[in-house]
Amino acid sequence: MLTSTSTHSSASRKRVFRDITRLVFRASLVGGWLMPTHLLAETLTIGVYHNPPKLFADDQGQPRGMLGDLLQAIAKEEQWQLTSFQCEFQHCLSLLEQGAIDLLPDVAWSEERAQRLSFHEEPVMHSWSQLYQREDIEVDAIFDLEQHRIAVVEGSVQQSYLAAVTNRFDITVTWLSVSSFAEGFQSVANGEADLVAANHLFGDWRADDYGLHETSVIFQPARLFYAASPMLSEEILERIDDTLIRWKQDNDSIYFDTLRAWKGQSSSSQLIPLWLWWSISALCLLLVLALGANVLLKRRVSINREQLNTNEALLTTILDSVDAYIYIKSPSLKYRYVNRRISELFNRPAEDIIGKCDDDFLDATSAAAIKKIDQNVLNSGKKVTIEEHSVLQGEKQMRTFLSIKMPLTMTSGEKPCLCGISTELTEYLEMQSRTHRLAFYDALTGLPNRRLLMESLAELTKKDSSIIALSAIFIIDLDGFRLVNDIQGHESGDQLLINVADLLQRQLPEEATVARFSSDEFVVLLTVVGEQPEEAALGAERIARQLLEGISTLRADRALPISASIGISLFNGSGQSMNSVLQQADLALQQAKTAGGNTLRFFNMDMQTSVLERASLEEDLHQALAHNELALHYQVQVDHQGVTTGVEALLRWYHPQRGWVPPGTFIPIAEENGLIIPIGYWVLRLACEQLAKWSRQPTYSALTISVNVSSVQFQQPDFVREVEELLAQTQAPANRLVLEVTESLLMSEPTRVRNTMLKLRAQGVRFALDDFGTGYSSLSYLKRLPLDELKIDQSFVRELLTDKTDAAIVDTTILLAVSLGLTVVAEGVEKKEQLDWLKGHGCYRYQGYLFGRPTPIEYLFEVY
Repeated sequence: MLTSTSTHSSASRKRVFRDITRLVFRASLVGGWLMPTHLLAETLTIGVYHNPPKLFADDQGQPRGMLGDLLQAIAKEEQWQLTSFQCEFQHCLSLLEQGAIDLLPDVAWSEERAQRLSFHEEPVMHSWSQLYQREDIEVDAIFDLEQHRIAVVEGSVQQSYLAAVTNRFDITVTWLSVSSFAEGFQSVANGEADLVAANHLFGDWRADDYGLHETSVIFQPARLFYAASPMLSEEILERIDDTLIRWKQDNDSIYFDTLRAWKGQSSSSQLIPLWLWWSISALCLLLVLALGANVLLKRRVSINREQLNTNEALLTTILDSVDAYIYIKSPSLKYRYVNRRISELFNRPAEDIIGKCDDDFLDATSAAAIKKIDQNVLNSGKKVTIEEHSVLQGEKQMRTFLSIKMPLTMTSGEKPCLCGISTELTEYLEMQSRTHRLAFYDALTGLPNRRLLMESLAELTKKDSSIIALSAIFIIDLDGFRLVNDIQGHESGDQLLINVADLLQRQLPEEATVARFSSDEFVVLLTVVGEQPEEAALGAERIARQLLEGISTLRADRALPISASIGISLFNGSGQSMNSVLQQADLALQQAKTAGGNTLRFFNMDMQTSVLERASLEEDLHQALAHNELALHYQVQVDHQGVTTGVEALLRWYHPQRGWVPPGTFIPIAEENGLIIPIGYWVLRLACEQLAKWSRQPTYSALTISVNVSSVQFQQPDFVREVEELLAQTQAPANRLVLEVTESLLMSEPTRVRNTMLKLRAQGVRFALDDFGTGYSSLSYLKRLPLDELKIDQSFVRELLTDKTDAAIVDTTILLAVSLGLTVVAEGVEKKEQLDWLKGHGCYRYQGYLFGRPTPIEYLFEVY
């Protein structure tokens, strides 16, 4: 209780000190230390920085420009007193956050700024950024910026965006930092830079004065607001919103008059005073009244037409800038509107597409399928999201699109048209296919690899126990394969492996699965070899001996003799795990190798020692939690600057007799017998308690804790309730808790899993996809899940410097994660060279022995 009171008093003192500082600063701005506080309460301090034509200070220091004049009009209507303070933009933002000024016009909304400042709801206006160039420069796209000099305002949104894009695509540019758009335009005019980045309002206003013209590179549409100090009353922002909304509903309001006045402003440096604009408006009004109602009607029609043309041009610019295919079809399914991307897709200008159907651009099958979908949308009147497959005329490649289609009423009383927005998925699906191929197939032989075989075997061991047919698994190891590499070279060894893979595929039944398990080890999975043990054994032995004979006929270069050893295990899937089946076959293989090779052996009951050992371990695990034998160790996660961003909680078991038991040994046992549920709850509780402690310590309050959640635990009906109760009981910050889930969990019951994740996300809990690449996930479903992080499995990181396949998988995974907006965390980083490689390929979060081993919490920060 004493601690709570002390904390509250400290916070109160900070607020009082901040308010006093704010009042003192305002008093100094208005020119008097002794000004009465009731006058301060009626005054709003406005920050003004130089960014014409949107905002600047006139000769009297008052805010002018589009947003300055509008704010003065609002203040006049609300009877506010405005006091201006001129400052650089970044300085203005700092003063605003501290509460030293109340409002700052011309601030683009961003999520980062919204966490530090207050914003009203209704945007004052919309803007976007654009590149402007000299007459002798031709830039049509981002890639044309290679080896060019670009002037950008230091600290601006244009600078951060362009730097990120050029770095991502390895585009080499030279940056020239300037303090204002005007300085940037002047530097291009003087030949110091080739292009300048600015908002389009300034560019449209002053580009001609500097002899520059706009490029087609448009980026970062923005909503502009009057940003407010977090200490400013919400009522002030609500009144700004009410006024803006009311003005925007009236085309003749002062809002539109002000915008039209500034958009018509000449490029002269002499800015027309606000009172002169009002005088001109008054004279125009008198003239209109004198000309009569007919002239008034014509003027309004002209204004409306101009506004319509402006809006249409703006809409066309936006739609042509969107990286999607946007179109409108008539009720008879003929194109009425297409954006630039459609013209590029069909390789025809828009005027050649309007009025035609899909039959004119696609093959007959594709056109018929799309027509059926479109007609169903128009008949049902409902929006659909669907995956479409199309082949363009003259092409053979099948293109895949994710399309959103909906009815659109263009004119009252007319039949609805069809509006469509399509995003091409062809490259994403090809990337997904390549990633799947790299992850699940051996690059040398083309056979399934260990991961794909394990999935097939797992499915087989889960089959209905009522099925009595026996299956068989062979592990085939080449005898003396190392001699082939050592004597004849790795090229001969690779060719031998290819020949063995081809032989196995030719001699085995079509339904058999053949995989390359390791360097010279192959695994064969036969789903049905007989119903009785004797029959199954004879059938398996016959096939195995045929394989041994076939392999013995193979020869590497220089006629080096080749033989193999085979271990065989028969199983029916009832009560057997895939690990136990493989273990039995491997034990049989060792017996065959011990017998001299070039032979086969079956698993027998004398090999059950390890199985009994496992049973003993499972019995001890039942008592581990109650006997306080389990512990949490923590391994740090760092960013590319070496800053610790969080830790991963790792479960450890110290057995009184066995010592430390590897997690890979006891965690699968806990999942199989259900013990993972109470153990997992215990892990979550300790993690939440630790987060709560850190939240009260400024040094560690920003750290996250990642917790691996078993699929068994995650799918429990009360899992969401348990997590919510733990967060409430411990007062742990939910946004610092990261639950790590696996790909197999995501694909088991996708709808149910997604709903569970969304409920926890609503509480602030974050999610990471663990061991990415060791399973198989649908890209189209992954992007719908509320994931925050993607963790690259250490099996890929370990060999990425020496194995091109692993390097390709890691690089592809990073690109995939970036496209999905996910943070990438590389596991198992043990070498400085691995860290440098990952940094160079866009991965900026790491975990591994290079930064520290897992350790108890009490020693964690003593070590690091």
